Amino acid sequence: HFAGYGFNKSHSAAYGVLTYQTAYLKANYAAEFMSALLASEMGNMDKLPVFIGEAQEMELEILAPDVNHSGVRFSPEGKGIRFGLAGIKNVGEGAAEAIVAERGRGGPFAGLVDFCARVDGQLANKKVVESLIRCGAFDGVKMHRARMFNAVDFAMSRAAAAARDKRSGQRNLFDGLESAPGASAMEALPDCPPWHAGEMLAGERELLGIYLSGHPLTQYAALLKRYQLTTVQGIATVQDKAV
Repeated sequence: HFAGYGFNKSHSAAYGVLTYQTAYLKANYAAEFMSALLASEMGNMDKLPVFIGEAQEMELEILAPDVNHSGVRFSPEGKGIRFGLAGIKNVGEGAAEAIVAERGRGGPFAGLVDFCARVDGQLANKKVVESLIRCGAFDGVKMHRARMFNAVDFAMSRAAAAARDKRSGQRNLFDGLESAPGASAMEALPDCPPWHAGEMLAGERELLGIYLSGHPLTQYAALLKRYQLTTVQGIATVQDKAV
């Protein structure tokens, strides 16, 4: 009965045009098309990894989220796709928009303390900052994730103290020096042992839906390739009881 309504000429013609248009865009503007597709599924941790996998199969590199490079949503960058800040679990569009807007006003963030001092703490609260660190969005400041994660409270307190001093008219000893050693001093965080690879990858999988900096099975790749009988995609072609 449904065929009388669902497959009439007006529907099939409209769907045919839409199919042609989207296929053309996907074939000729792959990064832009997949960026838009990923952006439409932000927050859906069931579908997002599927479409990211499809983009990777199309040889589009998925670039890690970065507080100094990512936009609010997924965006094409060169021959790849930059992970959008709002696509990170626990971050949300409000915090992502605040981060991108502040970066546009004041330039790239020098580090964790600078970030905490400049971005509204009501939007980028402790949970947001911790999620950004754990997924690798602060890797560009060249400090390992464990050190930043363990110093979030310290960084937020230091940023708050700097804001109070600024409001009261006090100046830091290093203010006004062109060589800016004060910036480095402000970003000095208590050190600690770095996380092992498995812990870093677990954070990426939890917050991004995928592994980006590596994969837990990479160390076993040669062994798996040696003993594998088929792939998931190839199961359908294997004869029954052949294995």
